[in-house]
Amino acid sequence: MAHRKGLVHHISTSSFVLIALVLIGIYYLWSTPPPSSSSASHAHPAHLKSPPLDHAESIQTPLQPPASAVAGGAFQKRLVAVADIHGDLLHTTRLLRTLGLLNLKSEWVGGDTILVQTGDIVDRGRDTIALYRLMDSLRAQATKAGGAVVSLLGNHEIMNALGDWRYVTKEDIATFGGPAPRRLAIGEGWIGQTWRSNYSITARVPFTLGFPSLPSSLVSTVPAEFSDAPQTYVGDVVRPRDPNDPFTHAAISYVHGGIVPDYIKGLRSDNPIREINRIGSELMYSVLNPPVHQSLPLNATAEQRLFWSEHGPMWDRTYALDEDEVAMCARAREACDLLGVRRLVMGHTPHFEGPVSRCEGMVLLIDTGISRAYGGAISATEFLFTLTPDDSSSSPVDQDGEEAEDRGLRRRKTSTTTTTRWRESEVVTAWFVGGREKEVLATSDRVVELPTTG
Repeated sequence: MAHRKGLVHHISTSSFVLIALVLIGIYYLWSTPPPSSSSASHAHPAHLKSPPLDHAESIQTPLQPPASAVAGGAFQKRLVAVADIHGDLLHTTRLLRTLGLLNLKSEWVGGDTILVQTGDIVDRGRDTIALYRLMDSLRAQATKAGGAVVSLLGNHEIMNALGDWRYVTKEDIATFGGPAPRRLAIGEGWIGQTWRSNYSITARVPFTLGFPSLPSSLVSTVPAEFSDAPQTYVGDVVRPRDPNDPFTHAAISYVHGGIVPDYIKGLRSDNPIREINRIGSELMYSVLNPPVHQSLPLNATAEQRLFWSEHGPMWDRTYALDEDEVAMCARAREACDLLGVRRLVMGHTPHFEGPVSRCEGMVLLIDTGISRAYGGAISATEFLFTLTPDDSSSSPVDQDGEEAEDRGLRRRKTSTTTTTRWRESEVVTAWFVGGREKEVLATSDRVVELPTTG
């Protein structure tokens, strides 16, 4: 009898263990992304493998409709900016999941959200390989879903390209298999290639891209070389000049450090955004092969030296550190006018408690020390832009005194044009991981009239 009890106990324990192992296996298969074609062969060293991009084939449908699909004829665009993440995959993925951009399989579920990462992925942590692979994978998935991942270079990317490894950790070097494989990966290998192909210095992201009711005379057009995401956002938007255009500055400027008016004017260019990106791109091409300079090479051009200087776009801290609020805001306003934007967003200078708004939201400092190397707030900044048909005032009438309505949209007709009224609102919000409440950093609200041809 005792033997039978022992046998029953043994069988029950074994069954429990077997069931537990099966459940663990199911969880592992569910939570692990499918293997990429680039990892099918183990003959190539890790530093030369291309990032896995085939996750784009397994994008899940977002739980919410795409951001632009808003009831009542409204249009909505969601932008999200994440600053310096410095080698911390755990905090980065936690943040992207909190924002609703990433599922548990690390796949894009953000619909047509535009994610902007303002550089400094590398250094201070150990997850360089995983983070660049994640960004490359998400870039393809977001584009397929109608969104975008806009990637900018930080000063630490360029420092690594120059061979300045002062902030590289031993653990990070070990993930590459040593200094030589790491040097190869960021030179002629896949990280260097993705820097060249998918990363820029600054981006101007318009709110109205994709707005179906935007008159053809106001539609932002982009030079042919910038026709595909994410390159859509790295040049100056070319517009037919229309004096009635209310959206000339309905865009956000993103950069790692800061872009001050004196630097812009020193470029002597009608296309400053494209010019800044050209200079940065040429510098990266010149130093990546081989990356052993540790400072600018002796043959660096004058424009490259100015670009890499204290008040160039990679290092400038004017908007973060200038205590003269009036003078700083005047410079910010001038920079916005020159760039054709309404807000300047930058990382580089950490504020560990959370993103900082200055000049009534015209300047937003979004580096909060996300990485565990700093221990700051795990945060991102959201920009939610909405256009809603406006019928709050009495109906305008045409010259014959006749009212015209279309889907609740008030319209004023003349013999040649129709003017429609929309209420534009923008809310800038700081998001946090760990239960901290979201914080509104800035808001704007106005009514705009859009001319159409009729």
